[in-house]
Amino acid sequence: MLPLLNNLAFTMKKILTVLLVVGCFNGLMAQVMVSAHYLDLKKSKAHHEALAAKEANNGQLVVFASDKNTLTALQYNRALFYKDSISTPRPDAAYEVMAGYSFNADGNPQVYWANHDYSKITALSFNFATKAVATTAMRLPIQEETVLTTFSENNSYYILTLPKEGEKLHLYIFNDGKYQVKTLDFSAFEFYDPENDVTKLNDLLRDYSFQKVESNAFNALPVAGSKIKLYVSPENMVLTLDHHPAVTQVFTIDTAFAIKERLISQATLKQLGKSNSFYANQKLYQLKFNDDEIVMSAKDLATGRLLRSYTAGKEDTLTFTNSPLLIQTGNKPAAEFKSTKKWLSKAAQGSPAITVYQTPDDLMVVAGGLRNVVSTGDAILAVALTGAVVMNGGYGGDGLGLFDSENVQSVYFESLFDDNFQYRPYQQTSLAIDHIGQFIGGNKNISLETVIPYNGYYILGFYDAKAKKYVLLKFEDDYGY
Repeated sequence: MLPLLNNLAFTMKKILTVLLVVGCFNGLMAQVMVSAHYLDLKKSKAHHEALAAKEANNGQLVVFASDKNTLTALQYNRALFYKDSISTPRPDAAYEVMAGYSFNADGNPQVYWANHDYSKITALSFNFATKAVATTAMRLPIQEETVLTTFSENNSYYILTLPKEGEKLHLYIFNDGKYQVKTLDFSAFEFYDPENDVTKLNDLLRDYSFQKVESNAFNALPVAGSKIKLYVSPENMVLTLDHHPAVTQVFTIDTAFAIKERLISQATLKQLGKSNSFYANQKLYQLKFNDDEIVMSAKDLATGRLLRSYTAGKEDTLTFTNSPLLIQTGNKPAAEFKSTKKWLSKAAQGSPAITVYQTPDDLMVVAGGLRNVVSTGDAILAVALTGAVVMNGGYGGDGLGLFDSENVQSVYFESLFDDNFQYRPYQQTSLAIDHIGQFIGGNKNISLETVIPYNGYYILGFYDAKAKKYVLLKFEDDYGY
């Protein structure tokens, strides 16, 4: 990575969400114009929304863009060339958010709008061959349930809820304008709180933050800070719980919705420590630290076999990092720690987080501690991590769901490894996420940004109000060697 861009790159990759990063536009970034199609969204901007929908089988892309009165579906082929569009009236104002999408067996897309509590859903189904748009209104029986997360994966739209009673979750699955409900029953499993007292899954989900992790994409460190995370693939869903510092409790849910449990022990420190994990490529990457030491390891999820572990004490130099030891608050420039002792002391004040991303050359791991802070004059005060809120894919009982670019403080480093978790002492190159952040930061007149991984690269979509066009740009991770 170019030296002059180091701090900016660390800022982009690890602390901010993709759409909130701020950077400097420069000629070094590598983006390719893919498409720019005419689109006239009427005022006011407060009613503008956009959603990018990728079909899982043939790779077509549909972008849904809406103003106060009109919803437009823009269709692109596998090569992302503009193909067609359909416009239709937007659902009435009771449906506040464009919540998700699906594709039916014929490859026709549906977009789902929801009211404030997701009890009312309306589906708009688009048929580009006939130019027809069909609307279906649905009421969900979720008045006594808490919405944990909503997401679109594998050509379907999902709403995951927590009922008030029973050790179970409800998964509402939408496709082709219809839905079915599946019950995920956890009553056969035991749960313990950090003090080793018996507890219930329902209580854990209310006490700790819940986050759905994006597959095959870079996940910012605040996303990975949640203690309970859901990973979704075509083969299964994996639910990880890291509320107990001694173990990661892993549940694998297959396509028949059968559930299997595996307990993966965390490392043992000389003193009590905080821990978290991240699941990727059938491996569990674990992090544990306190004021005095840090351990980072990778294990095979199927067998629990340890691939490799890295340990350092407060008087040691971390020999498995490819970056300085950094701290950053909000959008401010990152600062560097001069010693492991000072870094550990500050990291231990927050909640541990680790995230893993496959670059073209290496496995990039970002690890550290997170906390919410607020500035009052010259003082920075830690915010009590309390409250609960449903946000962009996450439900936060411990406050981690409340992280944003203004109040998050991250104490972190980044490292490179091979597939066997062998440390690689190379210089990290820029990622697509860096270039996207720089582009957004340098172009203040664009809006409705969407970012999706697409066939090994990233597509940034945005609305250019001045040109009255919806634009697609392609960004790629740089190759280092």
